[in-house]
Amino acid sequence: MANISEAWMPHWVGQLPQLENVAIPDSDKDEFIHHLFEFMFQEFNHGHSSQTRMDLGLGRIDEWKLNSSDGREFPRLWVANHTDGLHLSLAGQREQRQEDIAMWRGGIEAAIARIGTRNKERWIAILSQNQPDPHTLNGQRLDGDTTIGDLSFASLTSGVSEDALIPMSGHGVTVGQFSHWPIEVRGSTSCYTWRRDGEVATLARLRRISAALSLAWDSPWLVREGPHDSNLSQERSHLQGHSWRPVTDETMRDGSRPITIPSWIANAERIMAETPRWANALLMHQEGLTLKRDHPSMALVCFTAAVETIAQINKNPEKCPECSMVLSSRQRFEDTIHGVLDEEQAMYLMKSYPQRSKTVHQGRLHGTEMQINGFGRMSLFVPDEELLFTAGTVEAAQEASKRLLLNAL
Repeated sequence: MANISEAWMPHWVGQLPQLENVAIPDSDKDEFIHHLFEFMFQEFNHGHSSQTRMDLGLGRIDEWKLNSSDGREFPRLWVANHTDGLHLSLAGQREQRQEDIAMWRGGIEAAIARIGTRNKERWIAILSQNQPDPHTLNGQRLDGDTTIGDLSFASLTSGVSEDALIPMSGHGVTVGQFSHWPIEVRGSTSCYTWRRDGEVATLARLRRISAALSLAWDSPWLVREGPHDSNLSQERSHLQGHSWRPVTDETMRDGSRPITIPSWIANAERIMAETPRWANALLMHQEGLTLKRDHPSMALVCFTAAVETIAQINKNPEKCPECSMVLSSRQRFEDTIHGVLDEEQAMYLMKSYPQRSKTVHQGRLHGTEMQINGFGRMSLFVPDEELLFTAGTVEAAQEASKRLLLNAL
């Protein structure tokens, strides 16, 4: 980043009549720049560079430089960002040429005309299951290929295994094998360019899809690989890395738990697009599933946050007039869980709210974290509060969040 007083200085700065101020919303500004240089490089891709200049008087200026086929430098394009659009001007050291100005004008007009045009990019990604708890050694396996809308799902392999920590009484923590069956997902994304908005939009969509599948299957499923061009799968092995090994034990291979793609997943995507807070709650539920095995206290924070989010959707919450913070969160939490849990479960879960608050505000751990998921004291006389918290309180919060989300999605 250069200061104008120290960098290349123009002999002249000229406006582009009728194009000096282009009314483009913030959401379209990156797309405008992309289309501009996509157009310009078709004819003038003979060397280019860009930099950001800072000046106390002018503020931030983004500068682009292009060369002609004979090495001549065209006037540089200066772009200044404003709340109401982009301010465009040309800056040069040699004489002004009308053909140079016309060249930039043509590119700018073409870029404005192309805003909103979209290409359909096809992609492939791999989802995989995390070990949901320290005692589950066999994972879930997709029971048949499925297509829903533009998405297709297929079981990728005959099974892979990876190291997993397993608590054993008398041995502390040992290393075992968790076997699972990754899923290949194929789809398409409408975007102006893959490397700008396409990849970002697809990653966000895959995260929501994996969260919906985690909800349906009550187990953490995450994006393991991709998304990338679906044609790349023909040039290399599907799976990257070296941490997974093929499952060779027939007993393990045949012990998978069958799962199916929920028919409501397309409807869930629509609901989350219409009301983003449903996506917030779903993603927080997935965070809880991912953390539950090793971090049950933080998992409780996630599940209660999901329930609170849903409660705010269902009831217009009262807010503080001074800071706009939502008030009476605990009362809404209790009212909401009574709608999906029986009385005994609800009363049990209501006791968790102070524990959640102590984790958030005092850094307290309540579950089996200190035992690294071990069996604890196994006393006949002293209740194992840590195990009760992990196996009881966290499970109840997970169940409440799950039922609320399934009712909606």
